[in-house]
Amino acid sequence: MNAKWTVIALLSGTMAAPVLLAQSGAGKVESPAATFRVEVRRVPLDVEVTDKHGNPVTGLKEKDFHVKEDGKPQRIRSFDYFDGRVLRYEPGRMQPLPANTFVNLPRHPERGPLYILYYDLVNTPMTQQMQAHKQLLDFVDHAQPGTRFALFVNMAGLHLIQGFTSNHALLREAILRKGPGPHVPDVFVYGENYGYEDAGAALSNLRFIAEYMNGIPGKKNLLWLSSEFPIPVGPTMSGHNSDTGVGGGFSSSTVQINDLTYLESDAIKQTYAALEASQVALCPVDVNGVMAGGGVSLNEVSDEATTGGDAVTEYRHEDAIAAATGGHAYYANNRLKELLDKAVAEGANYYELSYEPTNTLYDGRERHIEVTVGKKQDYRLTYRKLYYAVPEGGEEGKPQKVTLQSRFMAAKAADTLFANMEHGAPMLHNLLFSAHVTTVGAPAMATEAEMALLEDSPIYFKTRRRNKPQKAPKPVNLQKYRIAYGVFDPELKKAAAGHGKEALLEFAVAAYDADGRMLNSLLSEGVAGPGTGEDDKAKGLFHGEQDLEVPPGAAWLRLAVRDRMSNRTGTMEIQLPLEGTQEAASAGPAAH
Repeated sequence: MNAKWTVIALLSGTMAAPVLLAQSGAGKVESPAATFRVEVRRVPLDVEVTDKHGNPVTGLKEKDFHVKEDGKPQRIRSFDYFDGRVLRYEPGRMQPLPANTFVNLPRHPERGPLYILYYDLVNTPMTQQMQAHKQLLDFVDHAQPGTRFALFVNMAGLHLIQGFTSNHALLREAILRKGPGPHVPDVFVYGENYGYEDAGAALSNLRFIAEYMNGIPGKKNLLWLSSEFPIPVGPTMSGHNSDTGVGGGFSSSTVQINDLTYLESDAIKQTYAALEASQVALCPVDVNGVMAGGGVSLNEVSDEATTGGDAVTEYRHEDAIAAATGGHAYYANNRLKELLDKAVAEGANYYELSYEPTNTLYDGRERHIEVTVGKKQDYRLTYRKLYYAVPEGGEEGKPQKVTLQSRFMAAKAADTLFANMEHGAPMLHNLLFSAHVTTVGAPAMATEAEMALLEDSPIYFKTRRRNKPQKAPKPVNLQKYRIAYGVFDPELKKAAAGHGKEALLEFAVAAYDADGRMLNSLLSEGVAGPGTGEDDKAKGLFHGEQDLEVPPGAAWLRLAVRDRMSNRTGTMEIQLPLEGTQEAASAGPAAH
């Protein structure tokens, strides 16, 4: 592939809406084809169906499923089956590329749904951390090829250590990396300072991860590795026995009713609503191993046996957390690797349903779901059992603070291109393209106009306050990066001819620092036209170019190309510094 591109269209550049990922600080949280979101309230349901031996049941039809909400039958509006045993993508042979030229084709196979490894060091005592660290590496080394993982760690704030990848060697490197930047410590001893057993902090982190996944279609399995799971069971009931103190951290405003703790707060509603909207199944993975009192089947334990602060009580709590969101709980095994292997296997095959609730009053109340399969009675069904009917944008009648996160979530709801532009999001290759990236000149001090364009980026953004002028950020040195795109798509010209109009391509680029904070972004568009060469015309090769001014500290460039007519999208992520630059020479070999 030639590293030089002919620019055949002038692209009109505008600042994209902010792209936000990570925050620091305890308790602060913020694949398939990309699609535009239609404003229709539907409840997605991911239903795992297994036989009495635990094997996935295939071949069921939409007519076999019956859905009720609060006891009232609901009409299924969409239906599909996903088999995690089948590869979604298998790489072919790729020729070596010129320096700093990249294509959005992964070099490793891809399969199944997405898995989020959420390693909660804050709620895991030091005695369990060392063993869990080793077992996590063992799991990654032997994970099923093609399974896509992302790794979040809760320590001094919530951090994305590794974005979604099926390259398990890359994931291993990320776990072993010692910095600079976010990394996984062998031992984190400051859990008490960052929200140990704090229900509010735990809910905030889960909501952040759910909102991060919003706009990415399909089921996601959130594997929460921890010793404690201090969140309520379901949106209102914690399920904790008042005498045990298991999963503490609840505020004094809780009220004891019939031996159950009720915790009413917007945080609970919004967290569960976010998990539901993003199709995230929460799976507690207990790193404590076999605990005293935990060697019995929960199906054989009477209610009387659960009184007291023993392992059975904790296991029941973990089961209830999972059931509320459509996941499974994994515990009572000293081999964490085996628990994670089981979690991946059980979450891989599922039926995806959705329904439009007959109850259109979105008053924030809890709704209960029941799914049955009429064909067989000995099937085991796993799905989310409830959700909160929270209105779009939060509780009605309550003023919503305009923050960068709220603005970004609104942008995500309007167009899922923003979800696919987030740092670490899964790679898309429905539209194939290459990018040759170069630096243009040396860093130069930003002008006042250039700094004004950066004010909506997370690293410079400040919540707007009434009657207080916004202070302009201090000027910084900006490095210009030039991205030359080549889009390979023989169907573009054919599709344009069929619709009677020229194909319109969108090009998006965003720069992120090592903590996942967006530094700057650009969204451009241009009419797709073939290059000047006969070979370009024959192969359907199209070109475009962008320049992005990037502030100091950039560690990643995230690129996307979208065909507006078909909505097919391609994305890729490039680690900085570029090969052969002065920054690369001083930094040494980069981790890939």
